[in-house]
Amino acid sequence: MAGPLMHTVTIKGEPDEIYKAISTGKGLGSFWTRDSEAEPKVGSIAKFGFGRPKLELKVAELKPGKLVRWSDAGGFPGWEGTTITWEIAPAKEGGQEVRFSHAGWPEKLPPSELASVNYTWGRVVGRLKKHVETGEVVPYFP
Repeated sequence: MAGPLMHTVTIKGEPDEIYKAISTGKGLGSFWTRDSEAEPKVGSIAKFGFGRPKLELKVAELKPGKLVRWSDAGGFPGWEGTTITWEIAPAKEGGQEVRFSHAGWPEKLPPSELASVNYTWGRVVGRLKKHVETGEVVPYFP
């Protein structure tokens, strides 16, 4: 397996605000893709549209104000069996640290594709910060 894709960002905001942004369709639509359907309910299927087949992620684990984990991705070739985790923890300098990881990548995935996905996730995580701190709706995929 290839190593996980990881990003960490410090956000000036409350854990519950960040949790709402990463666990609800409205929140996810405000910084990732406008076409987001999700609810904070373990076992539910979150769906994300990008103008092609929808990405489907199973809500695997939730800890309000602390963690959102998705698994069993479908709809995107190469993403099957990967796990996406958003962890929220108090940052040393104030605010909240959000630790994002996307793990379980198959070795056969071309490094250039993995690099592209990692770059996009970095941009999406940056937009999460902007959305929570300013209230602006800034989806990476409008």
